[in-house]
Amino acid sequence: MVKVMAESGQRDLARETLLYALAMVVSGLVQFAFLPFMSSFLTPEQAGELGVVRIISEIIAGIVVLGLPASIIRAWHHTDAHRAVLVRSIVLPLAPLLVAAVLVLTIGGKVSALLHVTNSSLLLHALALGGSVALLQVALSMPRANGMAGTYFTIQFIRGMLSLGLLFFLLRSVDAAGAIEAFLEARWIPTAIAVVFSFFFIWKVTRSSSSVPPPGKLTGSMLAFSLPLVPASLALLVLSSADMFMLRTICTDLTQSGWYEWAGRAVLILTPLTLGFSMAWHRYIFRKKKEGGRMDELGRTALLFMVTVNWAAMVLALLSNEIVSVFGGGAWLPAVKVLPWMAGSAAMYALFTISQTAPLLTGQTKYIGWMTAFGAVINIGFNLRLIPIAGAVGAAFATLATNMFMALSLFWIGRKVFPVSFLAVVVMVIIPVFSGPLSGMNPGHRMIAILAGTAVTVMIMQVLRSLGTGDALKSSAGGGNDS
Repeated sequence: MVKVMAESGQRDLARETLLYALAMVVSGLVQFAFLPFMSSFLTPEQAGELGVVRIISEIIAGIVVLGLPASIIRAWHHTDAHRAVLVRSIVLPLAPLLVAAVLVLTIGGKVSALLHVTNSSLLLHALALGGSVALLQVALSMPRANGMAGTYFTIQFIRGMLSLGLLFFLLRSVDAAGAIEAFLEARWIPTAIAVVFSFFFIWKVTRSSSSVPPPGKLTGSMLAFSLPLVPASLALLVLSSADMFMLRTICTDLTQSGWYEWAGRAVLILTPLTLGFSMAWHRYIFRKKKEGGRMDELGRTALLFMVTVNWAAMVLALLSNEIVSVFGGGAWLPAVKVLPWMAGSAAMYALFTISQTAPLLTGQTKYIGWMTAFGAVINIGFNLRLIPIAGAVGAAFATLATNMFMALSLFWIGRKVFPVSFLAVVVMVIIPVFSGPLSGMNPGHRMIAILAGTAVTVMIMQVLRSLGTGDALKSSAGGGNDS
C-alpha cells in the first residue's frame, strides 16, 4: 500500500511539474519574445531603465505577497475549511499593498532621481505590476494546493498570450518616449485580469466548504509560517535587484545596466524548468511527510532535477554568442559576456530551491530567511567590489557566487533532515561555474562540449534511475520522519 502511494505521489509530481513547467515555458517564451522588441524599440539605456522599474515591481510584489503561497498550500492540507483559507488569502495582502502604494506616492520621486529613472510616473506602473503579480501568486496557490495544475497552466497560457498581443498593439500606437510604458502595461494589465478570474474561479471551487468552520488561530498559523519567508523573499529581491541598482548608481556607463537586463531576460528561458519544479515540489514534500515518505525518494528526484537544470544552463551559456547575435544584433553584442554567468547563477538558484527542503519540512522557515538575508549582504559586498572593475559581468558573477553560498549553507544546516552527499553537491556547483569560461571557445569546440555534456547528463540520469539514490544520498536513520 505504501509503495502504491509513493508511486502515485511521484506520478503526481511528474505530471504537475510538467504542467507547471509548460506554464512557465509560455511565460518564459513570452519574455524571450520581448527581446526582439527590446532590441528594436529601446536603447540599452532605456532597457536598463525598464529593468530598474521591473525590479521595483518585484520588490513591491515581495512585500505584498507576505510569503503566503507556501503557507496557503500547507494550510490547504491541514484543514478542510478551504473557503476560510481563500478569504484570508484575499484579505491579508491588502494591508501591505496599501503600504506599498503610500511609499510609491510619497518617495517615488526621490527613488526615481536616485536610480536615473526619467519619469517618476513609471513607478505607478511598477506598483500595478508588483501588486497584481503578488495577488496572482496568492490566487494560484490554491489550484496548486488542490493539484489543479491544468487550471494553472490554462490561466498562465492565456495571460502570456494576452501580454504578447497587447505589447504588439501598444508598440504600434506609441512613440519612442512611451515605449517603456508599453512594456510595463503589456505585463500588468493581463496579470490584473488573471487575478480577478482566478479568485472568482476558486470562490466557486470552495463553495462546498463554505460552511466548514475554520480551525482555531488559522490566520495566526498561516502568518506564523509565511512571515518568516518575507525576509527571505525580500533578501532574494535584494540579490536580484542590487546588481541593477548598483549598476545604475556606481557604474558611469548606463549601457552596462541595459546589457545586464537583456541577458537577464534571456536567462528567463530557464525559469520554466526551475519554477515548474519548485511549485510542484512544495506540494510533493508536504504530501510525502504526511504519508511517511523517505528521504531517498525526495533526494533522487531532487538530483535528477539538478542534473537537468545544469545541462540546460550549460547549453545556454555555450550558445550565448549565437543567442545574442540572433535576438539582439550588433548593439547588444556586449551581453555575450554577461549571459554565461547569468545562466550559471540561474542554475545555482535552482540548487538553492532544493536546499530549502529541510527547513520547509521542519517548519523552520526562519533559517531560509536568515540565510538569504546574509546572502543579500554578501551580494552587496561582491557588487561593490566587482562592478567598478567589470561592470555588468562583475554583477552577474556576484549573483552566481551568492546563490552558490546560500545553497551550500542551507544544505549544511539541513543535513540531518535532508542529507545529500557533499560530492553530489560539489558536482552540481562545478558545472555551471565552468560553463562561463568555456563559452569563450570557438564554435566547434563549444559544440563538442555541448554534445559531450549532453551524453554525460544522459548517462548520469540513467545511473540514478537504475541504482536509485544509494550513491548520492545517505539514508537517514528515521527514513525522513525525524522532523
